[in-house]
Amino acid sequence: MTRTRTVQSLTSVLLAFALFGACGPEKPPAPEPEVSAPPSASDRPESGANAGVKATLPAAPEKVVLTYAGARGVFADVAAPDAVPDEARGMVRVTLLDGPAPPVGTVWVANLRTPTGDGSWALSTVARDLFEELAVGQGLSSEVEIPAGIEPPEAKPAEGIIVYKTEWCGVCKKLLAYLDRKGVEYVAKDIEKDPAAAGELQAKAREKGIKTGSVPVIDVGGELMVGFDRARLERLL
Repeated sequence: MTRTRTVQSLTSVLLAFALFGACGPEKPPAPEPEVSAPPSASDRPESGANAGVKATLPAAPEKVVLTYAGARGVFADVAAPDAVPDEARGMVRVTLLDGPAPPVGTVWVANLRTPTGDGSWALSTVARDLFEELAVGQGLSSEVEIPAGIEPPEAKPAEGIIVYKTEWCGVCKKLLAYLDRKGVEYVAKDIEKDPAAAGELQAKAREKGIKTGSVPVIDVGGELMVGFDRARLERLL
């Protein structure tokens, strides 16, 4: 009798275990936790190494590299403030070879148009991945010649945003990258490859009294802007 009860108990346990494992509702695998993209350098606060550090550019620096946006948006390095062209002096990257490093993810920059009383320049920081856009976006443009013999059509109001550019123009590339990053819809027209686009630009410029010797030219709903002036463009947008 005892043996029979033991076998019955064991059978009941095994049956219950089987029912528990086989008859329970099947659950889908738990979703993987969402991993948000890391913030860009412009969104990250200054933290970690060298956070809060201050620096200056001496009036006559010795161990320094100054990087500025030159013609056609091409960047160049010099060793003295006087060597930076006037049009590019508003934002210059400063690399101190014998001085404090900027906070992680940023670079030192100086406005060489605003020295302090002793002739030095106070340094501030901008995000490393935005420096080129900010430096070029000070109204810089690239000289260009519109092909001769083009008959401008009748100027018509623009719908949306049109960017007149060339393939080689570095300033144009920075402008388009800025618009893409902002999620702004636009139409880009190459005035060297598309004679109709060149004539269209000439007609609009003639109506507005604007010269067409440089690119990019941006048409924002009929408002023409020559060069990549980041601050003005943000106001127009």
